[in-house]
Amino acid sequence: MAKTRISISLKPEDAELIRKVAAEHGLDVSAFLVRAAHAEAERLAEVAAAFARIDARIAAVEAEAEALEWPPQEDLDPAEVARVEAEIAAAEARSESRRRARRSGATA
Repeated sequence: MAKTRISISLKPEDAELIRKVAAEHGLDVSAFLVRAAHAEAERLAEVAAAFARIDARIAAVEAEAEALEWPPQEDLDPAEVARVEAEIAAAEARSESRRRARRSGATA
């Protein structure tokens, strides 16, 4: 089977760790890196597939929501409108809080 050579650059301590772990598992560095890269590529493909389904559902719901009028044209109780708007604001605040926590490395 034809093979392609790929050159990578890494810190000496990373190279030494890779050599050590590869040897401990009876692999040469090339085989070890191919195995690790292949496993990560499969994992990322699975994540992308899972998020593709979620993203498609979100897009469908957002499209449906765009077709709705807010506030609705029918007469609504002002207290109900205020309650719904407060819930929307609270959900947006929670979402923003989670985004900030993820950026800072904390958990929300």
